[in-house]
Amino acid sequence: MPQIPLARESSAGSCRHCPVFCERLVYLAGCIESGCPRLYAYDERGRRYVGCLEKVFSPEVDLELFERAQESRGGFGGLRAHREPLPVCRTAIERTFAHRADGGCVNPDFLLSEIREAFRVSGGPRKDPEG
Repeated sequence: MPQIPLARESSAGSCRHCPVFCERLVYLAGCIESGCPRLYAYDERGRRYVGCLEKVFSPEVDLELFERAQESRGGFGGLRAHREPLPVCRTAIERTFAHRADGGCVNPDFLLSEIREAFRVSGGPRKDPEG
């Protein structure tokens, strides 16, 4: 059987260490829910668009269409990460095949950011526990 040449990781948002490609996703819903300070919005032609200042995901998303999709059964879903996600980012790994015939992942470091805890940004001053 001929060997399939292995490609290398092309970016922080994907793994190309084997013939099965995996993608890292970031969820815009998580950015909005956490109040991420790196999320921006602007208005153009009567529409509001949101995006990431750090370019963890690169598309700017129409907020009204996002909200409509969130109300649907499947929700808006994830956007492909184009750089390493920040600690505030809610992420997941989308595997090409759930059950691989050739065994486990050959690049387990890529899977490390698969589960992220919820992160909240608070705007109020911190209280001193001793005073």
